[in-house]
This record gives sequence, structure tokens and C-alpha cells, in this order.
Amino acid sequence: MKRTLLVVSYLYAPSPDVGAKRFSFLAREFGKLGYDVHVITNAPGESPHGHRADPSLPNAGNVHGCESPLSLPLRGEGRLTAGLNAIFRRVLAPVGPEYFWARAATRRALEVARGLPPGLVIATSPPHAALFAGVRIARRLGWPLILDYRDPWSGYDWPRWRRGRMAQWIARTLEAQLIDWSAARVLNTTAMRGWFEKCFPLAPADRNFVIPNGFDPLPAPPPPADGRVDVVHAGSIFTGRSLVPVLEAARRLGERHPGRPVRVVTYGDLPATELQRIRDAGLQAFVDVRPRVPYEELKAQLQSAHVLLAVVGEHMTYSTPYKVYDYMAAGRPILGLAPRGAALYEVLADSGAGLCVDPGDVAGVERALESLAFGDAGGRSRIDRFHWSNLALQYRLVLDTVSMNASDRVSTSGPLRRALDL
Repeated sequence: MKRTLLVVSYLYAPSPDVGAKRFSFLAREFGKLGYDVHVITNAPGESPHGHRADPSLPNAGNVHGCESPLSLPLRGEGRLTAGLNAIFRRVLAPVGPEYFWARAATRRALEVARGLPPGLVIATSPPHAALFAGVRIARRLGWPLILDYRDPWSGYDWPRWRRGRMAQWIARTLEAQLIDWSAARVLNTTAMRGWFEKCFPLAPADRNFVIPNGFDPLPAPPPPADGRVDVVHAGSIFTGRSLVPVLEAARRLGERHPGRPVRVVTYGDLPATELQRIRDAGLQAFVDVRPRVPYEELKAQLQSAHVLLAVVGEHMTYSTPYKVYDYMAAGRPILGLAPRGAALYEVLADSGAGLCVDPGDVAGVERALESLAFGDAGGRSRIDRFHWSNLALQYRLVLDTVSMNASDRVSTSGPLRRALDL
């Protein structure tokens, strides 16, 4: 008899949002490993990027969509709508605007689980509503719960502008209760696990696991050996990140390699502040800004690039951007720009997929870019560990560990029961 896996993932295929990718692929691999996978997800809708579907994602498992009884922000114009949205943003800051979806997800999951053999619940966050739903579902069914963190919730040194002191305290209090009711935690990077264990020291460390994101390999034909060198950045440049260091490196390399001009190609509009920085530095000629495109169109550009660029800001040092795994799939060397100590250093070093440099070290950025673009970018054999098939085998060890201890079933007690039942 197949073992049941009930996955609570607010984002899922064919959503083009990056949060849909992890379990769209893992659900496929879990099915291959013999699990009966059921996914509780948000009803599909328009992506903020303007694309409705990502056909590159596998739509695996039995997928059950449900809509939130209150979708936020409220649509419409006028002072009343704007005022209500401002109130909701403030009140829901600790838990996220998707909070009310947890009720619909719980109801749908209980309907789906009726008649299924006992199994496990995996709730992946963000949005954090999935964690609330996961606890409610596991409690009602009496099944063990695994919390899967793609990004941290309160267990990180967030800047005040992102979450105020009171909102952070509420979030930390709620998250601690959810963690107490979980059988295991899976975190996306070693750095994220470090932050988690610092913030939640009472959670048994032997039940905190690290399983990163992954990829399916693509054909990797070599890029042109002459002419322009393209450094491709797929995605947005957010606050605290900049292309200026790599543009300056491109300018310097162009002077040393006059027959191989280096250009940075980025997909998605640049913020006005970033455009001004580039103009002030006189580096406009070295950047090519293109509109965002669906991943199916982007893949060819990634595969034909000479170097692929990933940028991490000082407020997200725990993170390895998902685009890094898309880059690994494309088979091109990766240049990472990140503050010292960021998780990206470890991922690129362990995989041999590229080099990571502090963006303040312009000479170091130049040396790394020259090595990757004009030298031998070998050492990529270790990226096989990031294949989804291998990551699913790691995840199966977590599932087996939790399954072997029948006492790892959530219970409800404590002052926050009402909050969970809202």
C-alpha cells in the first residue's frame, strides 16, 4: 500500500512564481518513490509578473486547489479600499496577507484525507499561512507534521523596515508554537538552519534537516568562443543589490580583451535608484535591460550565456536565490555577488558551479569574472547532488525518520490555540 503524503503548498504548478517550483518537482519525485501525493494549493490566478503559467513545471500528484475566503489586498480604488488595505497590512504583518487561506486549505485537506490511509503532512512556507494550515490539518488527522522552510519566517535578523518590533515578537511567538507541534523541520540552506537554531534553541536539533532546492539538467552546448561575452542575470534587482560592481568589471575586462566586449544582460526593469547609480558611474553601455520572459523562453538565453550572475543583498544572507539552480541546470558557470558569510558562498564552493565574491571587492569581482568567462570553468561534477531525484532520496530519509516515531503527532494546547483556529 502506498504511503500518503499531504503537501500544503500555497504556490504550485503551473504558477510561474518561484515558490511553486520546489514541491512541483519534489511531488513528482515522491510519486516515483511510491508515495501517494496529494497537494493542497491556492487556486491558480494571475502572477504579479503577468504570466499565468509556467509549462516547464511538472504538475505531479493529486492537486486540490482552494481559494481564500478573503483575498488581500482588496481590489478597487478609493479611500475606503486604501484605508482597509492599510489596516490589513498592519494587522497581518506578523503572519502575511494570505493568512485566511489557511482555513480553506484545512477544510479542503480534511475532505481529501477522508478514506486515505494514515500518512504525513508537509507544510512549506512562505506564505506562512501554509504552516498554520499544516498544523491544523495534522492535528485533526493525528498525522506527523514536517515544516519545510524555503525562506525563514521570524527566525532571522530582519531589518526594522521589513518587520517592526511588535510584529516580529508576535511572529516569533506564533512560530515557536507551530514548531513545538512539528515532528521535524527542513530548511533550505545550512545558513538558514543556523539562524533557525539560534532563534529556536528548544527545537530538537536532530530533527532539523537541510535539503536545498534543485534542478533537472538541461543540454549545455558551449557558448560562442569569439565575439561578445554575455553575462546573464535572470530576475529582479531588489533593494540592497546592485549590478554596478560587475558592470565596472565588464568595463575593465573589455579594455584588456578588446576583441571580446563584456555585456551584462538582465531581465526585468531596474529600479530608478539602480539606473541612476549606473548612469552616475558611466556604465550604461555595459548593461542590456530586457523585459521579463517566461522561463521556457529564458532557458535558451541561460544556455547560450558565457557566465550567469546571481546577486544576494545584505538582508538575505541566509538565501540561495532559486535562479542559482536554474543556472546549474543550464550548465554555465555562475558568478555570485554576496556579502561575506552568505549561504551562496557555500553552495557555489560545494557544487563547484562557480565563484562568489563580496560586491565591495571590485578587483575580486573582475578576477572572478575573467576566470569564469575566459578561463576553464570546470569542477562541475559535484552539482549532481542537486538533481531533484537525489534530493528526493534525502527527503525520504526525513520522512522515514518521522514515520518511525509514532509519537511525533501534533497535539493542541497552550494559549495560541484560538489563533490557530481562526
